Amino acid sequence: LYGYVPSKTLGYCYTGLFALTALVHLFQSVRHRAWWLLPSIVVAAIGETVGWAARLQSASNPTLKGPFIVQTLLLVLAPTPFVAALFMGFGRIVGGLGVQYSRLSPKLYSRIFLSCDILSLVVQGLGGGICASNTEDLDRIRLGSNITLGGLIFQILAMSVFCALMGEYAYRYTNDRPFRRATAQEKAAQHILDSNVKRLIGGILVSTALVYVRSVYRMAEFIEGFSGALAHNQVTFVIFDASLVAIALYTLNWCHPGKLLLRTAASAGQAFEAMMV
Repeated sequence: LYGYVPSKTLGYCYTGLFALTALVHLFQSVRHRAWWLLPSIVVAAIGETVGWAARLQSASNPTLKGPFIVQTLLLVLAPTPFVAALFMGFGRIVGGLGVQYSRLSPKLYSRIFLSCDILSLVVQGLGGGICASNTEDLDRIRLGSNITLGGLIFQILAMSVFCALMGEYAYRYTNDRPFRRATAQEKAAQHILDSNVKRLIGGILVSTALVYVRSVYRMAEFIEGFSGALAHNQVTFVIFDASLVAIALYTLNWCHPGKLLLRTAASAGQAFEAMMV
């Protein structure tokens, strides 16, 4: 099924790493009342944990189809909710630093890119389900692989647009070149680029880059197909999927959006906090 026998050592390692970051994210999100992170980052970390637990079971019996199907679906889909958190987190940063420098309003960042993320999730899930439902029907596997590939390409395109908007916002904010005049309410909510926001921006940039590279790797894997060299190479999978996603999750443990935005809101006053909703 895998083209190799999954490593039991790696199974224990990554199941533990993802379980730990899931628990920490859950604690941080509840403590800082960042409820929007529960269906995004926390769900992503739990999905990675269950997926790697299934691979750990495969290490003992690699011929079982159940664990193979679970890990196939979850490890393809799990990072998608995490991407949603990046979209929403940047929207909140825009709301605090100055919406006049952005093409989109803070709410539109969530609505547009979250919709793209959900569509990508549905398409990838459909393709992954078709692939995993029958591991012996080559035509069915090819169909499912192509559908999943379409979802991944769409996700990469959405992330590319998102990165372009982030870059443009950074340029306009740094050079004070707004698209329009700020309203009185927006000026009251605007806050300086303090250390908390800088740290959060850094965390979002690093996490976005890591997940972007992971998605490109997955895209290349599905272009080759389930019988390709990438799909049958455990080393590249661990490096370009598991490790990148794990680093991205732990990066936002350190640069937790809920904690950093709450600190900035406390120093800026109620106006800024209102823009975060």
